Amino acid sequence: MESCGMTAIKYLLFLFNAIFAILGILIVVAASIDISLVKEYSNMGDVSGLETDILLIVIGLLILIIAAFGCFGAIKESTKLLYTYAGFLILIILMELSVGIAAAALRPQMETTVKKHLRESFIKNKGDNGHKVIWDNLQKNLQCCGVTGPQDFTDVGNNVPVPPVSCCPKSCCPTSEQSASSQTADQMEKSRRAECIQRQAYYQSGCEDKILETVHGAGLAVIITGIVFCFLEVIGIVLAIWLASAIKRERKTDAVDSG
Repeated sequence: MESCGMTAIKYLLFLFNAIFAILGILIVVAASIDISLVKEYSNMGDVSGLETDILLIVIGLLILIIAAFGCFGAIKESTKLLYTYAGFLILIILMELSVGIAAAALRPQMETTVKKHLRESFIKNKGDNGHKVIWDNLQKNLQCCGVTGPQDFTDVGNNVPVPPVSCCPKSCCPTSEQSASSQTADQMEKSRRAECIQRQAYYQSGCEDKILETVHGAGLAVIITGIVFCFLEVIGIVLAIWLASAIKRERKTDAVDSG
């Protein structure tokens, strides 16, 4: 006969595995966002130092499989499945620790790559409309100007406006509706740029720092998710071993009583 304590452990383990599955999805999402941010801000398709994020996605998918495995073992009250499940969790924890160490080692290399390609893209901004669009969007969205600041545009050449209107906050140069209706888009841009430069009201922060802050934030989200998950995994291991031991004791008791 199944005791109340064993039933409680079984359903608690089932609940924890449901949480594991949710966190496994979060790990996949966080690592995917980190990869997309780094690729977006480096303007390239291949970035060194992302191997740890790819491995985290693999771990997240494995977690989903193992969580389902743990739920099945708990419901079926199989000691073999529960011990196997606990072993898989230990293996996942070791993998996560390895990924954490590798991430700490590779992060500077990845950031260096982002900086390198960011500067290369900025130089191409001089004559490449595609890169100009990228930089205009970057500067508007992150509220920044140039790589290290608006002074960077003076080093690019006379073909690039110094600074471009995308470096100017919308609030810096208000235009009345009547004035706006009498101007073409080009005239409005020139007017805004001239007034923005005259006031020196453009963004003073460089995009490099803004991008690294965003990348650091994404990396921190991955780390926090991993730490929380390791903590829950340890609880899952304890519950699995505890439930397996309770099942063994219960079966021995039933065997003695029936004998």
